[in-house]
Amino acid sequence: MHLLKEIESFCPHTEQEEQTKQEVLKLIQKYNNKILDRDCEAGHITCSGLVLSPDLKKTLMAYHLIYQSVGWLGGHADGEENLSAVAFREVREESSVEKLYFLTKQILAIDILPVPAHEKHGKPVPEHLHYNVTYGLIAPENQKLADKPDENKNVRWIEIKQIPELCTEPHMIPVYQKIIARMQHIAEQKKRIPVLIKQPVLDWYPEHHRDLPWRKDKNPYHVWVSEIMLQQTRVEAVKNYYKRFLEALPDIRALAECPEDELLKLWEGLGYYNRVRNMQKAAQTVMQVYQGKFPDKYDQILNLSGIGEYTAGAISSVCYDLPVPAVDGNVLRVLARLEEDFRNILDNSVKKDFTEQLEKIYDSQNAGTLTQAFMELGATVCIPNGVPKCESCPLKKICMAFQNHSEMLLPVREKKQKRRTEYKTIFVLQCENKIAVRKRPPEGLLAGLWELPNTENFLSPEMAVRQAEDWNTHPEELIKIINRKHVFTHITWEMQAVFLRCRTQSPMFVWADVQELEKKYSLPTAFRCVWK
Repeated sequence: MHLLKEIESFCPHTEQEEQTKQEVLKLIQKYNNKILDRDCEAGHITCSGLVLSPDLKKTLMAYHLIYQSVGWLGGHADGEENLSAVAFREVREESSVEKLYFLTKQILAIDILPVPAHEKHGKPVPEHLHYNVTYGLIAPENQKLADKPDENKNVRWIEIKQIPELCTEPHMIPVYQKIIARMQHIAEQKKRIPVLIKQPVLDWYPEHHRDLPWRKDKNPYHVWVSEIMLQQTRVEAVKNYYKRFLEALPDIRALAECPEDELLKLWEGLGYYNRVRNMQKAAQTVMQVYQGKFPDKYDQILNLSGIGEYTAGAISSVCYDLPVPAVDGNVLRVLARLEEDFRNILDNSVKKDFTEQLEKIYDSQNAGTLTQAFMELGATVCIPNGVPKCESCPLKKICMAFQNHSEMLLPVREKKQKRRTEYKTIFVLQCENKIAVRKRPPEGLLAGLWELPNTENFLSPEMAVRQAEDWNTHPEELIKIINRKHVFTHITWEMQAVFLRCRTQSPMFVWADVQELEKKYSLPTAFRCVWK
């Protein structure tokens, strides 16, 4: 029973709170989930969210019509066992606040609160008890607020010190004060964590890091190539690409001067081809502006084409021991769990905050080791898309998510934008053991790469043959039609592949045999998955 587990997870601070907890547990055992309903004869469970501003100096409250007093926000569970979700929902409904997150998902207090007799939607409600469960929430102040007219008015931020003068329910003032004190204590714990993590991570890294080819030296070209390849690509997949790339292009000059088709062929299969195009632009800048020597200043590195803050930080710290952190998804996940931070890690302000926290513990003596240690911890222990290996973590005694069993709830990411679906007919035109390909436009998706001829939408067999005729290939036989799918970041291609044997190699296309397609033309995976 989820409800029972949630109440059992509350750690009382006082003997009175222990008694309250036990009383609520007995009621749950007696009434089961009936205790979540408003018509339960013994009273029912409600969920409140005490909302503080990020600086913890103000609280979001409203004037409640039932109590005729300023107070916190919350509402009835109404059958819902996930009490934290109820508190979150009710705060939003009662205030219209949009940006809101948990300081912690641990229950901060359980209180038995009297409710006076009142009317609700014109019907009398007798006096009864609320078994109120409270959570701590944070919301930025600069948001539009709105009342919930049938329940409250004058939703606003007030100074914490104003609570005693504005709240006309004397029994609620100590409740608010104890919860605010607990939230302030938790916030202080979070602030101390960055200082505590540095040495354990540095001690852990030498014995536990993976032996990766780009860690053999501090050559900025090698680190740069590996970091760009590792974007959106698994480590194991990158190893062979990295080796092949450096064998073909051993230094910055070779990359700067490489013909585009050869460059794209080396990158084939890694996807996101603009990555390697930008690398070549950056290499050309290094040759022209820095006389072939990779720059050793963070701002100069950041200004190179295709290099963002993370990659610039990685090169700066790993290669030059500059005290600049490199904050990527791995590092954000580690920090979000360590501090049990429920903010959206895709929010730039959150990333900036974590970066500033790390800057305070970086110095020029071990910046490179610290950067790689954080990367390694996120990749091998505090892993994504699975259960983190907390028992093997050197920071488990410090980690607030581990202590509160919330590691699987973190990090918080806002939902990804739904992918758009496009439908395409792909043509595999075969003539004299050669296949037709053509160059894509220089702008847009897969810009400048080679492709199989294609059209928008699914064509009927008759229409597909007519299209091939319009291309002057003189189709002779429809061999087969198959279906394939390819998923990009924001687009899904649903593809119908039409295989046609043709009589004429139309000059509209380049005609290549299979061996040439493998070695010479950088045909993206979206098309290779069709004809292979």
